[in-house]
Amino acid sequence: MNTHRRVVFALAVACVIGIPASARAQAVGAPAACDAPRDLCEFFDRYLKAFNSRDFDGFSATFADDITFFVDRPFPPERVDGRSAVEAIFRPGFAAAHPGPGITPPPLPPALVPVNLRLQVIGDVAVISFVVHNPMEVARRTLVARTGPDGWRIVHIHGSSADVRGR
Repeated sequence: MNTHRRVVFALAVACVIGIPASARAQAVGAPAACDAPRDLCEFFDRYLKAFNSRDFDGFSATFADDITFFVDRPFPPERVDGRSAVEAIFRPGFAAAHPGPGITPPPLPPALVPVNLRLQVIGDVAVISFVVHNPMEVARRTLVARTGPDGWRIVHIHGSSADVRGR
């Protein structure tokens, strides 16, 4: 994978990385039970499990056709609209994790623990938000999901980060 694609994938990864809801924690070592409806908790588990295992088909199956995405910096500030455009951002990194016969895939990045994970349900919409801390910044992530005849689907992903160097 060329350097540009690696940077694109690394930034896309930073937008959504986490661990399954059943194993998530409010703080390292402090497990929290999912207090949202069971079907939403199961959906969130599938979404993150597919992402962490680089199961592109499973991951993209969680997207609504009308998904939108604000990708974290250094991407341009424009919103990415539509399933195919959002898939195009993630596809290179997922493909790199499954390079083909006879080629050893690179190790997957470690799953990070979302902090302050919150699942809010408002009718047929859910807002899933959390932060991920690292030494350079706090990565803030929000997913908006909608439920319908096919179950929950992600309709929006928002990633933004705050610099914490020198704090």
